[in-house]
Amino acid sequence: MIKIRALFIYFLLIVKIISQDFGIGVINSYIDEIPSSTNFGIMIYDPLSADTLFAKNSEASLIPASNIKLFTTATAIDLLGKDYRLKTVIGSTDSNFTDGSIDGDLILKGFGNSLFTEEDLDSLVNVLVNLGIKQINGNVFGDDTFFDNIYSRDDWIVDEKANVSLPPVSALILDRNGFIVSVDANKSPGSKVGYSLKPDIDFYEVDNSAKVVKFRRTPRVSSRFTENKISVRVSGGARQRKFPYSYILYADNPTLYAAYTLYDKLVKNGIAISGTAGTLQEEAILFDIAESTTSLSEIIPLINKNSDNFLAECLFKTLGAYYSGKIGNSFYATQAVMNYLEENEIPEFYDLSIVDGSGISRFNEVTAASISNLLEKIYLNVDKYEFFKNSLSIAGIDGTLDRRFRRSKLRNNFFGKTGTLNGVTSLSGYLETKSGKEIIVSFLMQFKEKGAGYHKDIQDKILEYLWENY
Repeated sequence: MIKIRALFIYFLLIVKIISQDFGIGVINSYIDEIPSSTNFGIMIYDPLSADTLFAKNSEASLIPASNIKLFTTATAIDLLGKDYRLKTVIGSTDSNFTDGSIDGDLILKGFGNSLFTEEDLDSLVNVLVNLGIKQINGNVFGDDTFFDNIYSRDDWIVDEKANVSLPPVSALILDRNGFIVSVDANKSPGSKVGYSLKPDIDFYEVDNSAKVVKFRRTPRVSSRFTENKISVRVSGGARQRKFPYSYILYADNPTLYAAYTLYDKLVKNGIAISGTAGTLQEEAILFDIAESTTSLSEIIPLINKNSDNFLAECLFKTLGAYYSGKIGNSFYATQAVMNYLEENEIPEFYDLSIVDGSGISRFNEVTAASISNLLEKIYLNVDKYEFFKNSLSIAGIDGTLDRRFRRSKLRNNFFGKTGTLNGVTSLSGYLETKSGKEIIVSFLMQFKEKGAGYHKDIQDKILEYLWENY
C-alpha cells in the first residue's frame, strides 16, 4: 500500500513537472520572432492547478490600452454587483403631483446612466402627461452633481494628449451627449444647402452659409452652447449628392443640452412653463416622479465586447461616486479600483498605475502578471465568473474578436479583451483548450516596428499552439 502511494505521488510530481515545462521551447520560438525593440510581457497560467505554464517579462509595467477595462468592469461587479441599476430620474422640488401643476422646479438628474436616450426621455415626459401636469411654476433644470463637471479626460489627466475622441463624460447623459446635424446637398450647384437637426428642438440657432458645389468638398459643421441656445454653424461647400451628409456634434455642456431637450418636449406636450431651462450648481432636495434605469449587466458586455470607451469612462466615475459616497471623479474612481485590487492582493507585488476607466491614456501601466492575477480571482469566484467571462469578446463570434478568429480553431474557444493604441497591442482572457482545460493568458506589447498585425499574429500562434497541445 505504501509502495502504491509512493508511485502515485511520483506520478503527480512527474505530471506537474511536465505541465510546468510544457511547450516552453515552442512558445520561445514564437517569442524569438518579436523584434528586439518591442517591450512585452506574457503570462500563461492554469488557474485550476495554480501552475504558471509560461512567463516572460510578466512583471514589466506596460501600457495595457483597453485591457484596463478588465480592471474597471471587475471592480464594478465586485463593488456594485451586476444587478446594480444606473438611473436617470425626473423629479421636483414640489412634492405634490396630483393638482395638475408643479409649484417649483422640475429636475432631470443623472446617476451615470450612459444608455439613456431620447426615447427614454419621452417615456419620462409621458409620465408627467399621464399625471395630468399642465403647468410648471418654476424652471427646468438638468442635474449632474453625481459626477464632477470635468467632462473631458484631457482635463482630469495631467499632461494627457489622447488622440481618441470621446463625448463629454457626465452623470446626466442623453444620446451619448451628442446631436445629429444632417446637411442636404441634393440641390443645384450654387444653391444653399438644406439642413435638419435631431433631436428637433427649438433651442437651435443655425448659421448656414454652405453652398452646393460640383467638385469634391464636404461642409464644415460646428456648435457652441450659450445660456439660452445652441449655436450651430454650417459653412464651406458640399459636393452635390443624393444622400445627406450627417455629423454627430458633442454637447460641450451635456447637462444644459438635456435640460433644453426636456423643456422643449414638455412644451410640445402642452405643459406650460413659467421659467427657463438651466443647470443646477448644487444638489437640490428632490421628490422623485419617475425614473429610467439600465442594469450594469447590460452595460458591462458592451464595454468588454465592443471596447466602448465612453461607457467605460462613465462607469469609472460611477465607481468613484459609489466608493466615496461624495462625488464621481477620477480620483475617487482610481481609489475604488486600487482598493479592489488591494483587497485581492494584486498590487502587493506589481507596480500599477490606473488613471482612467477605458485605457485610452498612455499613463496607465499594468503587468501581464497583474492581469492574470485579476482573471484568476474572478475565475475562482463561482458567483461572478460565468457572467464576467461571457462579457468578454468571444473569438470569431462577437465584439472586437469577431473577425480576428472567424476561421480559426480558436473560434468560440477564447474569451478575451483586446487593447489597441498607436504602438500598443494587448490581449488577455480565458482559453478553453482542445482537451477541455481552461487557462488564462495575457499579452502586453509595445512596439516600434513591424506593426500591430505582426504582433497579433504572434499572439494568435501561441494561443493556437496552447489550444491544440495543452
